[in-house]
Amino acid sequence: MSIRGGITPEVLLCFALLLIIYLAGKPRLADAQAPELTAEQVEILQEEAQEQEKPSPPEEEPEEVPIEIPELWPIVISPVPATTLEVGPITGIMAPYGYPAALDTLTRGWRFHRLGPVRLTPFFEYNTIYRSNIYQTYAAKKADWIHNLNPGLKLELPLAHRHLISLGYLGDYFIFSHNDQDSHYDHNLNADAAINLRGGLSLRFGSTYRSATEERTTTTGRQRRYERLGPNFEIAYNRADLWRLQGNYQLDVLDFEDNIDQRDNRQDHTGGITLDYKFWPKTALLAQYIIQRREYPDAPRGNSLSHTPFLGLSWDPTAKLSGTIKFGYTMKEYDTGLPERDNHPSSWAMSIQTLYRYSRYTWLTLISQRSTREDLDFGNNAYDNTAFYVTWHHDWHYFKTESYLAFYYNNNSYLNATLEPFTGLAKQREDNIISLGGGLSRPFTPYMKFRLDYHYLTRDSNFNTYSYNEHRFLAGMEASF
Repeated sequence: MSIRGGITPEVLLCFALLLIIYLAGKPRLADAQAPELTAEQVEILQEEAQEQEKPSPPEEEPEEVPIEIPELWPIVISPVPATTLEVGPITGIMAPYGYPAALDTLTRGWRFHRLGPVRLTPFFEYNTIYRSNIYQTYAAKKADWIHNLNPGLKLELPLAHRHLISLGYLGDYFIFSHNDQDSHYDHNLNADAAINLRGGLSLRFGSTYRSATEERTTTTGRQRRYERLGPNFEIAYNRADLWRLQGNYQLDVLDFEDNIDQRDNRQDHTGGITLDYKFWPKTALLAQYIIQRREYPDAPRGNSLSHTPFLGLSWDPTAKLSGTIKFGYTMKEYDTGLPERDNHPSSWAMSIQTLYRYSRYTWLTLISQRSTREDLDFGNNAYDNTAFYVTWHHDWHYFKTESYLAFYYNNNSYLNATLEPFTGLAKQREDNIISLGGGLSRPFTPYMKFRLDYHYLTRDSNFNTYSYNEHRFLAGMEASF
């Protein structure tokens, strides 16, 4: 089988056999419930299922599970593998200026064990991935088989039935079959605490840590090791289920390992205040103000300050249509004025995170954003990012199988002219990135799930060097034991 020639008949035959094996299995589990919007509701369902197997003594008071810190919704499955710093859909109350979407270190497993008062949730995932263009090049494409391993462990300590301390680890190991030099081993750590006081006051604080590798592409030309640290703090006050006032602070510290890349080291200080006022059952008015200070310790001419007011609507998780929609306007100013760039870029901003439940077994999600970003792989050039991510999900309860179809569109419109490689012409770069894909997931035992995924990814750029297309096939197994 040729690796360099793209998708070969042997590859297609391999995945056809895997699909036949997958569909030939007999269902063994009871009908699954469609997952809810929040991680809290997912966890409650998990606890109820296990309590049915081991009934609790009648006198034991049930635990109250605090709401999890905002994360990627369980029903959103991002393209795999996601190992670059490229901006994608962003979730959470601070979107689109919060942390970029990333694998969460605390919510991968679905079965837990008790060790005294501590809940332990182990997780392991193995995937074999075929990529037709691992370096995302316009020509001279290279393909490879990749073994992806994801060991994970979550520890939770409930306190006084109202508070929660959590620790988590998730490994993300990529082992290339024919290009050993590209193999890398990434590590994610997460620690946080949720304190829910009486009277409607709640506090959440913690930190994430990631030691990872940005994969080699046409733009970077090499792998780039980096560390990312993200302390965060949140305080919220609810009043009679009528209004909610919330304050957030996030520090995002990005450090590259090699000296040649340290000009891209940066620190983002992001603060926000959010007010939700419920003026209709399950519908609230959302008003928000976000301020962000960005600093480049080794290249201070990129230091900047931005302000973004937002106004929108939010819906309760129990509503048929739930989520948030907000629109705003970003005003940004660089500390140092440079003649070759726009030193006061301003643009409208948007963040949409909605879930529509068509039925118990079918739901549709839309995550969308527009924001002003800076490309760490392209000289920190600023660009307007507009992205849409639509996912259709259906639970085939008779076959005990879940399926999804996903469409992703991302437009990056750069604000400042740069020289195009090879031609030497100065022009403003513009990229259009499109991804189409889908997948199946099916449990074979209470401890194991099997999955098949396919994604097609293409980038069309007016800098021809950066255009590419790629096919990705994945067959994998998830276990929570």
